[in-house]
Amino acid sequence: MQEYWLALTLLVTLSIGIVAFINKIFAQRKYNVEFSTLILYSIMLCISILLAFFQWFVSLREIGYLNILLCILWGIQFYWYSFVMMNALRYLPTSTYFISVRLSSSFILLFIGILFFGDVITSREVLGFILWVFAMSLLFEKQGHTNLDIKKWIFFLILWIICLVFWHTITKLLSLELHHVPTLLLIAFSSAFITAGIFGYKHIKLNKKYMKEIFTMNIFQSVFFFIYFYFLFQVYNMWDLWISYKIQSYSPFIPIILAAIVYREKISVSKSIWIMFTALSLYFFT
Repeated sequence: MQEYWLALTLLVTLSIGIVAFINKIFAQRKYNVEFSTLILYSIMLCISILLAFFQWFVSLREIGYLNILLCILWGIQFYWYSFVMMNALRYLPTSTYFISVRLSSSFILLFIGILFFGDVITSREVLGFILWVFAMSLLFEKQGHTNLDIKKWIFFLILWIICLVFWHTITKLLSLELHHVPTLLLIAFSSAFITAGIFGYKHIKLNKKYMKEIFTMNIFQSVFFFIYFYFLFQVYNMWDLWISYKIQSYSPFIPIILAAIVYREKISVSKSIWIMFTALSLYFFT
């Protein structure tokens, strides 16, 4: 079972890494965020309807009103996850953003796992924490050597950490009943679509000329996004919250490497050392 869990965890890690890089492309091309997310969650809703049609759809009464409410909130959070990420990547280098958020959210989820799911922290995790602090100290550069808007940097960093922590905690709670997954995803993506529609419908006419390009990219993105969501339930059902998420924390290296290749983003010596210590700190959590 452990080998199957690890294979699924690596699959969701690869999937969310590719999703993140596609968001980087959207940010780099400066597509309208509201319109892009509306297209994305329209496709995601269609996929979830197909999944619910071909798999067993359980009644809402069986799921329970609390889980339905969690799914609705979960779906709203999906929208803000995409919205915040695409906006943030306009202001932050790929490596700075993804590694900072993943490391910060990892430690928050570790404590949530200990407090609510009975996870246990070992001396290896303590060493990983020390290495993380050192790695983060290499992240910040003097303002004279960077084009970052510090206020926006902090704002989007905190927002995405909140999104990730909420996202994975809810997923862990909902993963207890795997046969509910098709219905849960249908509720969540319906909520995400409605939220995206509320904020995005005004931008449809202004962005029709980009419709074909955005739609094509979002089809590709939605496939990996849905693979991620569907198998994430199984990952959390089979193993602890913190260790499952910690392996997913390797996903930032996928958009970092791809962005360095495609957009020729420079990785300084200090950031190279930072990435090395980041990888080492993540190792102690796996």
